[in-house]
Amino acid sequence: MGSSPDAGTGMKARRLSLSLPDDFTVDVAELLKEFEYQHKLLGRHGKHLGKGATSKVTLMSRKGSPGEMYAVKEFRSKRSVESEKDYQKKIKSEFSIAKSLHHPNIVETIRLCTDHGRWNHVMEYCSEGDLFSLVSKGYLTQEGREVDRHCLFKQVCQGIHYLHSNGIAHRDIKLENLLITKDSKLKITDFGVSEVFSGIHPGLREAGGQCGQGMNGEIRLCKPGICGSLPYIAPEVLSKQKDYDPRPLDVWSSAIVMIYLVFGANIWEKAEWQNDSKSAGIQGPRGRQGLLPHVDAFDICVKPLALRRLLLKMLNPDPAKRLTMAEVVNTRWFKTIECCQMDTYDDPIKFIDASKKNATISSAGKIYCHNHLPPQNHGHGLPPMPGKAGY
Repeated sequence: MGSSPDAGTGMKARRLSLSLPDDFTVDVAELLKEFEYQHKLLGRHGKHLGKGATSKVTLMSRKGSPGEMYAVKEFRSKRSVESEKDYQKKIKSEFSIAKSLHHPNIVETIRLCTDHGRWNHVMEYCSEGDLFSLVSKGYLTQEGREVDRHCLFKQVCQGIHYLHSNGIAHRDIKLENLLITKDSKLKITDFGVSEVFSGIHPGLREAGGQCGQGMNGEIRLCKPGICGSLPYIAPEVLSKQKDYDPRPLDVWSSAIVMIYLVFGANIWEKAEWQNDSKSAGIQGPRGRQGLLPHVDAFDICVKPLALRRLLLKMLNPDPAKRLTMAEVVNTRWFKTIECCQMDTYDDPIKFIDASKKNATISSAGKIYCHNHLPPQNHGHGLPPMPGKAGY
């Protein structure tokens, strides 16, 4: 097995692909006028949900509504090597992208606030932590948990398909950036290195705060540089040789997420072109050149055959030949996955209890009732650590 999911985390390429104006159309509020720490029960500054190199996350509630909980991400102060304008642009760019996204598999971003000179993003609170914590418990890798693994994989792909359809690439898909709600649904978070590869940046006035505006088919490429976490990075990004389309990176990372769901770890360390059995891109299963290293466990443990074939196409080392996320979600097998989350807020909701015998046939418009959490775990998880895990 390869290294753990957090190996190589923190490698952030925070260049902005667009030349953005100094003044975004972002409404900024004072944090403590609208939200408050949980002083009475949890100490002076409430409950810290995590702390990383770039931010810390605290549990807060809306004033006057103590049961209305939010995760508040406070950003680090400006580094001496960056200008105040560049520092604020990065924070406002991340916020305006996240705030424009509305999808069942994307964390909702509520407010941009300041508090004693620090910037804060107020976000939806996902009480069960991140997918890394869930995978670490070993529950999802157990025999008979295929339904859970396939459903979570489908939710990741649904969220990324929505992003790509609206001109946004995430660029840091990993277990730590996939959060689990109290009803065990999956949501994508952390848009700190996301890029608007097509259309108008949601932070610009002409976008009106919406994503997917002004898309005309033109694709803006990302400059060479490591972005994301090592086990999840596609070979064209690791090579750092030329500008790249960020969408195939998200497809590659999503396939790696599925491999973690199956094995509890990756089956190679990094996707580099090396004569090393632990690196990807040498020799595919059954000797097919240029796909994956020949790992017997891949053929044995990744089920069904349709999933193996799909992952191989998502992990093609040539980004031009890799499946797009639109192609992934439209494959015949993918459509048959029984999913407990709707693929858009526009879909009619018709819940099906997947535990019942008469609910085994999947069809369009049906939402299956799954609980992906281990027994007696529901309600006890903590959100992940920012920078290393989520938010």
